[in-house]
Amino acid sequence: MKLQPVYIIEELEQLKTVSDPLRYKVLLYLIEKAYTGQQLAKLLGMARAKVHYHLNELEKHGFITVIRTELKNGIVQKFYRAVARGFVPSEALLPYVSEVENYYREATLNALGRARIRAIEAPEEAFQIPSPDRAHWHRMATQIEVKMSKEKFAQWLSKFRALIFELDAQQEEQGDWFYLTTVGFQINEPSFDPVEEVQEEK
Repeated sequence: MKLQPVYIIEELEQLKTVSDPLRYKVLLYLIEKAYTGQQLAKLLGMARAKVHYHLNELEKHGFITVIRTELKNGIVQKFYRAVARGFVPSEALLPYVSEVENYYREATLNALGRARIRAIEAPEEAFQIPSPDRAHWHRMATQIEVKMSKEKFAQWLSKFRALIFELDAQQEEQGDWFYLTTVGFQINEPSFDPVEEVQEEK
């Protein structure tokens, strides 16, 4: 099954459904690959009945679908998968500021959570330095705080998204797998010393 690039959330009830922290976490797993309710319950350390309830809610509102079934010990197991790689509220939902904010905050927190798990599970090779020349490094860990207008920041993000899509389009049959996640959002005040505008892990 090929996932849609983006699914537009059209209804407020859909937005509320997917803004639930646990449901969004389930959805994030199902963006990555297909799982049964039992497999998800084990991953999340939760009761199967509770996970199945959330799966039913996500399926009812169009976020996931059953892509195959398997018979195991006389029981039919359903494998669920997200319908898209990304989910974005439609313009019609933008007036619901609180609900949209909750959705994007949950999405950001879960992206960071998944990145942490991926870093923990990564092979030792991922964090070895192949050369003193950074041009040959295949890892990065960077934080930056910038001060500019929202319009200028949005313009830069648009260019950055285009670069990410370009990276995705350049995938090859042979090679190693790499993981990249990025978050960006407005903050109240800077945390870094003004002299150190960029902090990069060395």
